[in-house]
Amino acid sequence: MLAQYAETETEASRVLYINSKDATATFGGNRADFDFTLEEPIVVPDHHSILMSVYSAEIPYSFYNFQAGKNTRLDYVITTYGVPALYDANGIIDTTQPGFFTLTIPEGNYNAVELANILTASIAWLDVLYDPIALKFKFLCATPGNRVTLALRNGPFTGTPEAPGDDMNEELGFDWFNILGDPYVGLNVGSTNWETGFCNGPVGAGMGIDIPSAGSPFAAQVYLFADDVCDMTNSIRSLFIRTNLSTTSILDSHIGGGFSNILCRVPINTEPGGIINIQPVNGNVHKLLLKLKAITNISIRLTNQKNTTIDLNGLDFDISLKLDFIETRFLREPLTLRQQIDKHHAAQKLKQNKKGDGEKKSK
Repeated sequence: MLAQYAETETEASRVLYINSKDATATFGGNRADFDFTLEEPIVVPDHHSILMSVYSAEIPYSFYNFQAGKNTRLDYVITTYGVPALYDANGIIDTTQPGFFTLTIPEGNYNAVELANILTASIAWLDVLYDPIALKFKFLCATPGNRVTLALRNGPFTGTPEAPGDDMNEELGFDWFNILGDPYVGLNVGSTNWETGFCNGPVGAGMGIDIPSAGSPFAAQVYLFADDVCDMTNSIRSLFIRTNLSTTSILDSHIGGGFSNILCRVPINTEPGGIINIQPVNGNVHKLLLKLKAITNISIRLTNQKNTTIDLNGLDFDISLKLDFIETRFLREPLTLRQQIDKHHAAQKLKQNKKGDGEKKSK
């Protein structure tokens, strides 16, 4: 017989330790998305409920902030100085034009300086620097007689604000909400004029329409700054543990404020290659009320803030769940405001009637 708390007459807490390596089933070959079936089901008496919380977790920081198919691609066009890139009838950069190139960087964890260096080394016509004061990337054409146009708004893989494409526009500081067009930088043959600005497709196919920066072209080196600060954590800013057991306790703005299967948010409190830890903290634990009367199977999924499953690149993680049994009490439904007012008026009337009866008796 399980021990009980005398104060609540409920069973003592149970802690369930789960390692993803012991999963009954994994999905998509990813250890961060799995099912675990309990050999001994947890049965909840009819007059009890369960408060569930994350007791601890150890997650390897083995995922990448730059992932293939998400943000490792950069399309660009090389044209002659002063000549815009070509666009198709839909206003998208023409990928068949001479000078169209695609850079795909290897998956990995890059900081801003490392990304700037790899772009500069990979695109001979471009000089990319990271400004630690402004927290922004800045761009300059490095080859006289040329212009470099980055396909960051009207490129074939930029997507939309609701469904971002495969490129790295958010990481570079150019997003759909305020970018004027595809950023470009150029340098004339004599290395005396530098041009910067943004370019968009015309109505119908043809040469793009420029929106030059104020003062462009410049007689001295002038870098084009990104609109926003760089966002190197755009793909994975937060980790969330999700489970099939939590469906009515968490609200998520990502789905319009509706109920979510989020169990808890995991702060990324270490550097790549380390271990992300959740430790029990008294008074700072969110507990979810479960209405289930039997737990036989638990699904665990580790995601980012956009509900995309995290790839731990072959590593496993540990999580322990604490289950607190509580006695279910049936509470009377609270009175509505109208009922409270009517009750107050009735009490006042009864008081006045008693006072009147007392005065009559005294006479």
